[in-house]
Amino acid sequence: MSILSNKTDKKKNIVTVFLTEFIRIKDVVGWSLISFVGFILGISALSITMYIVPFLVFLICILCITSFTFAINNYFDADSDRENPRRMHINAIASGKISKQTGIFFIIAFAIIPLLISFFYKFEVFLFSGFLLFFGWSYSAPPLRLKGKPVMDVIWHFFGFFFGIIWSSLIVGPLGLISWLVAFSLGVFSAVGQVCNHIIDYSFDRDSGTKTFAVWTGIDNAKKTANALSLIHLLVLISLFLLYSLNYIVTIGIVIIIAVLGFLVLRPKKGAFPTRRCYTFYFNIVLGGAVYLSCMIYHLLFIVGTPTLGLLNFIGIP
Repeated sequence: MSILSNKTDKKKNIVTVFLTEFIRIKDVVGWSLISFVGFILGISALSITMYIVPFLVFLICILCITSFTFAINNYFDADSDRENPRRMHINAIASGKISKQTGIFFIIAFAIIPLLISFFYKFEVFLFSGFLLFFGWSYSAPPLRLKGKPVMDVIWHFFGFFFGIIWSSLIVGPLGLISWLVAFSLGVFSAVGQVCNHIIDYSFDRDSGTKTFAVWTGIDNAKKTANALSLIHLLVLISLFLLYSLNYIVTIGIVIIIAVLGFLVLRPKKGAFPTRRCYTFYFNIVLGGAVYLSCMIYHLLFIVGTPTLGLLNFIGIP
């Protein structure tokens, strides 16, 4: 009985390591949920039968593509992560819990599955999926390895979220203005997050010789960049609020309630991410989340023909 129990525990442990320390399941789910915003903004009717196949294509492909991106990052970062106490415990290859050969096997599988599925779905989605896989590969793998190029690293994170929204909207239909604006806004949000991440890791990266954007430009300039990007993000959020959220009492209420509760309840914790040293990113999370959710609710209300408040016409916006 104990032998069977030990084998079961060992299998559970392997699965846990695979999910948490190889593909980083929390990050995979997080990036997938962000892409799901684009999927919602792309639908044109509330019909389960119409969108069940596109949703399954989206779900399988996005999970594989994001898993591929994080897995290949762990693969090529294994050597450096062994020296970083903050990173080694989330990289199964660096800690030796998963071999490089096993890692390569799963990386190839994560690439093949979305390509096969999207090929039999829509050719343009297949091409875009191939591009996203290449894009994910370019971040970590030589010779490009964009994460090692300070400015390109931040730009990559902008397009990571931007392309995720555009790709997922394209799965279900033509792209509307709301998809483009949300994609751009989330791209800026991602860039803010990456710069703030560099600010938090500044001391370790500088001492270890890692050339991040913050190390390359200096901590003060990195903070100024984070603030400038946050201002751009705020301006786009205001545009989204005026164009979409302001159309319904429900969406207006969502923005106000989430923004207020977020700032009152979700306080940054010491030693957690985001920290007080990067409060700008925390501000972007709360307000951005409120506006993005309201935009999705707006889109759903609009496609079922719910009458708007007409406030845009009242304030002079056609």
